[in-house]
Amino acid sequence: MIAIGSDELIADINRKASEILGCSRREVKGKNWFDTFVPKKEKEDARRLFHDMLTGSLRHMHTEHSLIARKGEELTFNFHNILVCDEKGKTVGVISSGDEVTERKRKEETLKEVERRLQVSLDFMIEGCQIIDYDWRYVYVNEAAAEQGRKKKEELLGYTMMQVYPGIDRTEMFNNLRNCMTNRVPHQMENEFTFPDGSKGWFDLHMEPVPEGVLILSADITKSKTIEAELNGYRHRLEQVIAQRTAECAIANEELTKKIDEAQKTEEALKLRATILENAREAIFLINTKGDFVYANTAATEAYLYSLDEFLNMNIRVLLPPKDASSLEELLRHIMEKRKATLEMVHLRKGGGEMSVKVHSNVVKTMHGEFIVVVIRKMFSR
Repeated sequence: MIAIGSDELIADINRKASEILGCSRREVKGKNWFDTFVPKKEKEDARRLFHDMLTGSLRHMHTEHSLIARKGEELTFNFHNILVCDEKGKTVGVISSGDEVTERKRKEETLKEVERRLQVSLDFMIEGCQIIDYDWRYVYVNEAAAEQGRKKKEELLGYTMMQVYPGIDRTEMFNNLRNCMTNRVPHQMENEFTFPDGSKGWFDLHMEPVPEGVLILSADITKSKTIEAELNGYRHRLEQVIAQRTAECAIANEELTKKIDEAQKTEEALKLRATILENAREAIFLINTKGDFVYANTAATEAYLYSLDEFLNMNIRVLLPPKDASSLEELLRHIMEKRKATLEMVHLRKGGGEMSVKVHSNVVKTMHGEFIVVVIRKMFSR
């Protein structure tokens, strides 16, 4: 507690103030409060508030400013100021009692900086990020989410999902959002979205309950879905060609010309397949039933930093962390039995770097036996 006269001079301080300021009552009495203990950067505002209170109608006032305490340390205080009057009612000064809030202010500033950095990070994420409130209004949308929805941020913020995309409340995606909103449970899904102009896009959606409503993280997977559909369609066509070719081998010599024609078609198809595989964004491998590599596309060599020659002399075990490598035989046996499998796991790149991936495996039959086609997509953290 500090008693300050209307002339700004210190009239008295209590023991606690003496400890904080590092001065005895005798040393501070008669000194100018603002010139002695208030930092220069806050002195003008603190002095103005002091005199406003002396000349105004308020008898109580809360102020917050710093003090230069013992050893030059700067501390922040929340002061409760009360006017003091003499027996004639004339204002003669102010008594201020202060609570130190230095640590709280530091934490508030740290929190503000964390929030600012988080805001910047969200704004510039390559993943779409949007927050929907309990009235289904967009309360936050980053640039990626607006671009994915083919809208400007101003066309989304403050509007409901139903206003922006009529009919969206009748979709499976909206049902999952409602479940996340109501029951506060996360959900992940791949969603095919139809835009107002009739065009479509595929998105990998992660829905999370947040205090404001629901947070949606979205990644555009339209290109990978298109390539996946082309690969599946081509695999089906290739299997049909192989079955047809096998049957034709038993036909008599008069079918020789027809067989040659089919062989030429198959060769062209294989070239097309090779072109598709080499231009695919996913890492694609062909392995035998023991896990030995027999093919790797360009995306695989770029993702894992091994050359094609290196892959052809290795087993897929080299991509697995030691804790997973021991279960490789069991995993291969499972894939061969089920004919396909989808897993999320961690792979190792050349040099030991880790990479989170989603692995799709399918068993294919050829005239040389059965092989496993492995399609790998890198996963991004939320």
